[in-house]
Amino acid sequence: MQINQLYLENFKGFKKRELNFHPQFNLVVGENGTGKTSVLEALAIAAGSWFLGLRGYDSRHIRTEDVRLEGYVNEATIDWQRQFPCTVEAHGVVQNEQLSWKRTLLGEGGRTTYSDARIIKLLAERAQILVREGKPITLPLISYYGTGRLWNVPREQAQIRDEKGPQQTKRSRLDGYRNSVDPRLSVAELIAWIAQQAWLTFQQGGRESGSYRVVREALIKNVHNAVDISFDAKMGEVIVSFKSGERQPFNNLSDGQRCMLALVGDIAQKAATLNPQLNGQALTETPGVVLIDELDLHLHPAWQRQVIENLRTTFPQIQFVCTTHSPFLIQSLRSGEELLMLDGQPTANLGDMSIEEIARGIQGVANTQVSARYEEMKTVARHYLETLEEAASAPAEKLADYKEQLARNIAPYADNPAFQAFLEMKRAAKLGE
Repeated sequence: MQINQLYLENFKGFKKRELNFHPQFNLVVGENGTGKTSVLEALAIAAGSWFLGLRGYDSRHIRTEDVRLEGYVNEATIDWQRQFPCTVEAHGVVQNEQLSWKRTLLGEGGRTTYSDARIIKLLAERAQILVREGKPITLPLISYYGTGRLWNVPREQAQIRDEKGPQQTKRSRLDGYRNSVDPRLSVAELIAWIAQQAWLTFQQGGRESGSYRVVREALIKNVHNAVDISFDAKMGEVIVSFKSGERQPFNNLSDGQRCMLALVGDIAQKAATLNPQLNGQALTETPGVVLIDELDLHLHPAWQRQVIENLRTTFPQIQFVCTTHSPFLIQSLRSGEELLMLDGQPTANLGDMSIEEIARGIQGVANTQVSARYEEMKTVARHYLETLEEAASAPAEKLADYKEQLARNIAPYADNPAFQAFLEMKRAAKLGE
């Protein structure tokens, strides 16, 4: 699956908007409120249309709160009205077929239509039949990760209580579609899968399956400074070993480490589950669409510079669409075609631009050389000195007013006595005490 174009009407804050996507990696940027997360939500609806044809798996429908609101002034109040139809239309490739499909909510209390998504629904139904008959088919991976993907995850979700390992259950390939369009991340399922694979490896005399091997390799590659991932059956936890020689259980990792391990592990585990016939090539050959809100979440800048390249080389057939506020992520894109700007024009050679140039030219940060407070203090100092010149030539009866105004100007900077003292010395020299 690949989405090339998205058309939105009355969706969230978009009255009408057409968006084009790169087939490999897309980074959506813009100021707060421009609709970055809304783009991902719309893509979740578009990609989630695949689940219309799979029994037992939820698709993402258009909800009432997704519909754009228009405010009409009515005397002293504003009358807010939802605008219909609310439409999400996609154009792309599904199961190697070029097609278009559309989901629409026509009015209050209605249901999201699927009459214009029949083709993608039929393709999914056919895929489910082929899976049940054991016939060869490569299934597309679909997954959405929101900013709250690891919030409020209980400690016990990252533990396996049974020292003998999890019970082996018959798994369907379609289990790789669980929680696909839910922006939360199921840590419990990932840990259970790793534990089960570790237990099977133990039973087979240390011989890992191809799927388990590539998932472990993906985790090691994408967790900064990791050298090994294992499962400690006695503790019931996933253990990460680092270059420093330190070993830490999942729950002791930093938020950034836990977030990346869980995210990459979830994608890898889903790919291995959906396409076990690919064995050691499951991660490199599985196609699909992965949506990640704020990819830089909890990541140190040094890690931010590597994360995009790590993801795209680990999962080369996956189309990623991610949002960010990080200039380090923008700089690491291969071309300007991978940058989707919601409030500006893209540029071509991102890799050649400095962080300062990206922050200033793309993200609209006026001065990156100093802090905003330092810039503010320079402006205040300049204004203070200009006011001193005015006060020096003002009538004597106005002098007290000028001194009071000058004192007010520097009052907010009591935490910087040197700054205040310097300007007060200027005032004393110019106006006297």
